[in-house]
Amino acid sequence: MQKKNLKKLIVGWTITFLLSIIFLLLCPTKTYQILELKALDLRFTLSPRNKPKTPLIHIDIDDVSLAKLGRWPWPRRYHADLVNILTECGAKQIIMDILFTETLSEKIQDDELFKEAISNSEKTYLAFYFAERQTQSFKELEMLLKNDITMSLEEAASSLKVSPRVLEEKFLATKHYLMDKAIEEAVFEKPNISLEELLTSLEEEKNWYLFAEEESYVRENIQSYKLALSFIKKFAKKYSSDSWPYTKRYDRLVPPIEKYANVLAGSGFVNADADLDGVMRRVPLFVKQQESILPQLSISALMDLLAVEKVDFKPDRVVLKKASLDSGIKDIAIPVDSQGCMLVNWSGRWGDCFKHLPYASIIQLNDIRARLSSYIAGEKEKSGLNQSEINYLKNSELKLKEKLTGMVKDKVCIVGLTATGTQDLAPIPLQTGYPMVGTHSNLINTILTEKFLFKAPFFLNTAVFFLTALIIGLCALLGLWRSLILSIFYAGGYFLSILLAFAKLGLWVDLVGPLGIVIFGFSGIIGFRYFTEEREKLWIKQAFSFYLSQEVINELINDPSKLKLGGQKRSLSILFADVRGFTSFSESHQPEEVVAMLNEILDNLVNVVFKYNGTLDKFVGDELMAFWGAPSELHIRNHAVMAVRTAIEMQEELKKLQVKWIEEGKTPLQIGIGINSGDVVVGNMGSSKRMDYTVIGDNVNLAARLCSAAAKNEIIISNSTYEQVKDEVKVEKLEPISVKGKTEPISIYKAVGLE
Repeated sequence: MQKKNLKKLIVGWTITFLLSIIFLLLCPTKTYQILELKALDLRFTLSPRNKPKTPLIHIDIDDVSLAKLGRWPWPRRYHADLVNILTECGAKQIIMDILFTETLSEKIQDDELFKEAISNSEKTYLAFYFAERQTQSFKELEMLLKNDITMSLEEAASSLKVSPRVLEEKFLATKHYLMDKAIEEAVFEKPNISLEELLTSLEEEKNWYLFAEEESYVRENIQSYKLALSFIKKFAKKYSSDSWPYTKRYDRLVPPIEKYANVLAGSGFVNADADLDGVMRRVPLFVKQQESILPQLSISALMDLLAVEKVDFKPDRVVLKKASLDSGIKDIAIPVDSQGCMLVNWSGRWGDCFKHLPYASIIQLNDIRARLSSYIAGEKEKSGLNQSEINYLKNSELKLKEKLTGMVKDKVCIVGLTATGTQDLAPIPLQTGYPMVGTHSNLINTILTEKFLFKAPFFLNTAVFFLTALIIGLCALLGLWRSLILSIFYAGGYFLSILLAFAKLGLWVDLVGPLGIVIFGFSGIIGFRYFTEEREKLWIKQAFSFYLSQEVINELINDPSKLKLGGQKRSLSILFADVRGFTSFSESHQPEEVVAMLNEILDNLVNVVFKYNGTLDKFVGDELMAFWGAPSELHIRNHAVMAVRTAIEMQEELKKLQVKWIEEGKTPLQIGIGINSGDVVVGNMGSSKRMDYTVIGDNVNLAARLCSAAAKNEIIISNSTYEQVKDEVKVEKLEPISVKGKTEPISIYKAVGLE
């Protein structure tokens, strides 16, 4: 590789590898992560979405159901009817993504009906959640209240030397946070602790002597913590790992009411946090609470469905041990991140993938039965039904039950809010307002089909970044358009590759970093080249376009090192061509005609010079000067031959002009040409404000003297030129002549044609 190209490559790689390091350092930043998340969403959109084959069906609390059954929330007898009918129709599991954390004192009968339905079904799963504590960190305030929990707002503000208004929002939340923590710790240590024992413990261990307000708070919350602990013990899962590898933590657990919790088949949390951009993409599978492991709601049901008894937790995966699948018993390894969250492989937009059934259409079966029951109970007059209507209702009941059985039998039924305007809607990669109850079906489907998504490890992304830098760095060796084509093809090929890897393997490789390297790498290289090479090329083009042929200019652009502007000694051939009798001609003709004919002559002569890749040095009045052998190296060994060929063709072109002039009634002009070869100094010469690329030296002067000695239509060459062209040019030896600056006469020859 040429030294110049190696230098270009080093510059290109320096730019691209620096960019790759910068993008690697930017990877943890919020801006980069949001851009990469959006790039992940694009892959979801462009990848084909296969319709799930998992036996799932959604029971939707939709707009239609709200219109028929009334405003939400509904009486719990509706849920009791739903569970009873789904059980009757052969549902495999009933997952209810609805929170039942409060007892309805005014409708205790409804609670009992729902409890009985749950108990009879033996396959119902209810949700619980972890309440988020609205505590803003204020360590100084926490320390004050730890020492004296009964401290008032004014006392705390005075101690911290701030306005009570500053602490107003944080004060009560911090106090409750500390008291909750103390109650939780005490209940965990002694599950059957009484209120009196707890108050005594707080006095002895924390030196908290509670006032009525604080004591009332403890009294109100001790039972809820006991219930939460009992709930945890009932629904915690066994695990075989030695330590908990995930960082995800939640606060206070809020379980379903006790009467429901006692008869549930299972339960799980429904908390899930959106990514930085507010889009839901991942779900935590398990959370550690009080040394126990609690599952997500759909995971709880899935573990029972697959008869999974133990779970193994690794930093990068959760393993469901000995899962009973249709294909046999096997371990299912689910890839997770550092928080134990699984990327959900969303099957499609809501309504496009899983089957759906309106909640109200199921409850309708009970409405039909209620009307029939009132008639059968002997209330014919009250019911207002005739025999044909009764038969119609019986047929309707039969058909509806058959339809419902066909839809829900042996399926996992997922119940949740989907109505427009409900709070349980959030954006996912494929849809902005997606009902979050759909998370369960997508999560279950992802696990059962084992079509997991996982982020490429850091070393793989690093390798991709550096590979991109390596390839885009090659733009330094290519021209603008070829560099652009390489960058576009690489970017397009890379995008298609990662799209294919995502669709086929579930592999999420970074897109933003490599594309950033391509875009900024290409821009950086082209920018650098513009301010260095391209500016040099532009200067060469502008400076030499009037002196050199395009072929020679291209040679210099490709290798500007051939243009040594400081001056160098070099063997060249110099040609002078002068119009004979031009002074007397100009005196006897109009200026316009003189200029026109001179321009015509010189234009033809210059074309011949450029044809043979000569360098046009200058015009001196009616005289032209050119040379061969610099700056181009195209004819460094045969510069004399090219100079003589040029001279011969110049005379031929002039003869054509002479014929033309005679036909136009003009006086024909002739030229004389002198050529000499030898060492000269060539380079950029002139003042600091204006310079020209030219040649100087004794051999230049000799070429000018030979031009003066040449007669009309004659070409005279020196002996040094003759020695280089004698095998290719026909010459006639002339008598030696004396020239100014030479003590001895010099040998000269007349070139008459080519061999």
